[in-house]
Amino acid sequence: MTEKLFDDGSLLEFDAVVLSCTEIKKGYEVVLDRSAFFPEGGGQAGDIGTLGGTEVLDTYEKNGEVIHKTKSALEVGARVHGCVNADVRLRRMQNHSGEHLIMGFIHEKLGYENVGFHLGSSEVTLDLNGVISDDDLKECEQKANEAIAKDVPITITYPDSEALSSMQYRSKLEMTENVRIVTIEGIDVCACCAPHLSSTGKIGIVKVLSSESYKGGTRVHILCGLDAFEIFRQRMDTVSQISKLLSSKPEKTAAAVERLLGENNELKRQISDIEKQKAQEIIDGLKNDGRGSFCVFTKGISRDVMREIANKAVLLTDGAAGVFGEEAQGFSYIIASQSVALRAKSKEINGALGGKGGGSDQMIQGSVTADKAAIEEYFKTI
Repeated sequence: MTEKLFDDGSLLEFDAVVLSCTEIKKGYEVVLDRSAFFPEGGGQAGDIGTLGGTEVLDTYEKNGEVIHKTKSALEVGARVHGCVNADVRLRRMQNHSGEHLIMGFIHEKLGYENVGFHLGSSEVTLDLNGVISDDDLKECEQKANEAIAKDVPITITYPDSEALSSMQYRSKLEMTENVRIVTIEGIDVCACCAPHLSSTGKIGIVKVLSSESYKGGTRVHILCGLDAFEIFRQRMDTVSQISKLLSSKPEKTAAAVERLLGENNELKRQISDIEKQKAQEIIDGLKNDGRGSFCVFTKGISRDVMREIANKAVLLTDGAAGVFGEEAQGFSYIIASQSVALRAKSKEINGALGGKGGGSDQMIQGSVTADKAAIEEYFKTI
């Protein structure tokens, strides 16, 4: 059985003896007599790093053993030096310890439990078994960061069954033996198998990103430490760019965007009014003395308006009425008919006019590359 050394989250290097090495798909499974690599568990991925110079791709438990998935083989019986990836370990400990910290305040205030936890590469999610308001979540976030400033100790203990029976602690599972307790002094007591920081000051920051209703409770998204710093640096850079584009101070960008949206909506309304006026002029000018198929050419109007014109034009023909909107390359089209089965006819139309599109027997739409003269000539044959 591998001796587990990750109780001390700061231990990143160690020496060990290789007990076994088994080839698997895309690597090898290595068992050591002792290891500081944390195996996947409790919502947190396993550590990565190096063993004897070869890359450790993942760490997990199998049949009670700590398994190191390596890129190449290691000699059984050899003494190897292990190095846990320090950056990955630190970030995961910051996020995991930060989750315990804010959960301590949520549990204290509302009595909720964390019934689901996932520590991902871009965010941490915790699922509460109750609904928490934005104000309460902000209050708990504030208290968590105040506790970071106070640098509260975080300790790891293994209380015996008698001591455990009298303790109040958070846990997702019912356990009675070898229970590992992570305590943030005066704030949280929780059963947890993962490495943690030695004090809250090393967490750096706890930031709530968002929250939403989830399975009758609340899913909260957070980031802590360096991960939180990096995502907010990216967001501040984006805000700075937007601020420059809007010629507005960063704290006033929301008001500037709201003003632009209002102006944009007004422009859309004006364009719509112009389109409707233009469509009415086209509709008023429609005529088809011979009742044969005919087409109308437009420019600068939407498909919805083209459809309105087609619905009026089809009443003037015993064949098909086509409305063609000029584009950079060719025309968009809407063709309507009350007598020609257009769905079956669309393949012929698109073939003749270099187009693509389809629809129903009464109306089809699409685009063509043919010029105006070719379109007019073809419509004489429908």
